[in-house]
Amino acid sequence: MRSFSFTGCVGGGLLFLAVVGSACSKSGTGDASGGIVSGGECAPSDEGGSASAPTFPGSGLSGAGDPITAALDPLSCGKGNGRFVPVEETAETTCYYTDNDQTTPMAFVERVVEIAEGEELVHVRLTLNPAFVDNTYGETAVGWGGGDQAGDGPKPGDGPKPGDGPKPGDGPKPKGPKGHTFKDLVGSDKAQFQLTDGTGELVLDFYVDYLSADETKPSGYGSLGVVGGEGKMLLGDASAIVAATTSLDRDLNACGYGAYTVDSPATDENYTPNPETPDWDYRVVYDVWVSTSAFGAAGFGDATISYVHASPSKYPSDTLTVTPGPCPPPPCDDDPPAGDDDPPAGSGGGDPGDEPDGGVCQESGGACTSDSDCCWATDQCTNGVCQPFDIPR
Repeated sequence: MRSFSFTGCVGGGLLFLAVVGSACSKSGTGDASGGIVSGGECAPSDEGGSASAPTFPGSGLSGAGDPITAALDPLSCGKGNGRFVPVEETAETTCYYTDNDQTTPMAFVERVVEIAEGEELVHVRLTLNPAFVDNTYGETAVGWGGGDQAGDGPKPGDGPKPGDGPKPGDGPKPKGPKGHTFKDLVGSDKAQFQLTDGTGELVLDFYVDYLSADETKPSGYGSLGVVGGEGKMLLGDASAIVAATTSLDRDLNACGYGAYTVDSPATDENYTPNPETPDWDYRVVYDVWVSTSAFGAAGFGDATISYVHASPSKYPSDTLTVTPGPCPPPPCDDDPPAGDDDPPAGSGGGDPGDEPDGGVCQESGGACTSDSDCCWATDQCTNGVCQPFDIPR
């Protein structure tokens, strides 16, 4: 894996709603429940709503939460320094949802073509919903249970009752008093990217390591990209991967916060920047730069994911299958209140736990024709049966 010798930490950016094309743009905040940012002025998006891309709360003040067109450097703390130049009208964003929640994205993937030192690259970024996993850990972990839930153990009569399994729409549940540690994020997490060419043929398939021990980094930790830790190539040549980094790598090294290897900078459920570490990015983000030469004459096609993974996550399962869809446009001031246009039950709405067509979802082992037939977000429809999804090795 090659790397560009670009360094620097540029501050001063503000958290705002990323925009690709004609869409709503606003500044604001969110919280650990994973809602997209809100507040500020807004202009209506186009009819399809596919142009807008949410940004989850917690990006800090470095500019790391800016749209991918801001041209982040692989080794920078936040905004780029002009070495990477985005090609106009090449930016795209896709949101990813669990079958149980088609309203709030579990993640979104941005991609844009950039020019760096005369080479054409595809920059791909995956951002995970902080309701699933975040960069808070130790005594300052947010939303991970821990000490605040110690003593909340089961009481007599609290055992499971028939029909108590999770249903579509159920929210995330704390994983108990275990909390979240820095060690949980080292050498265990990764993201899988699949990149196709212009004909739709799969050209590159790889894991990007989130964080591993690395003596070459100022903090002693860093992402090893596709060549170490949890990273590796499943299809294609590693030389096509020009650079890779993650938000926690940037926090600890490019932003200069390498001392935070036990407890993360203290924050609240809104991920308000800590005055002592204003550039800390509390979100889990993966960035990768790929040479367009890898796609040959057909050119770059797309970059996709099929699941999100964190070990541990804030959800009952550490791996959730996801499907792509348009990103939800942020509400404008003159939009009707949420729910005004929702069809009533019996007219296409239905009760929580029902399929949109009025059917009943299938538990593990049940018959299915698609992933959406399965009740569990951790199941996928394989050979006509809902089965737990395993991360390929």
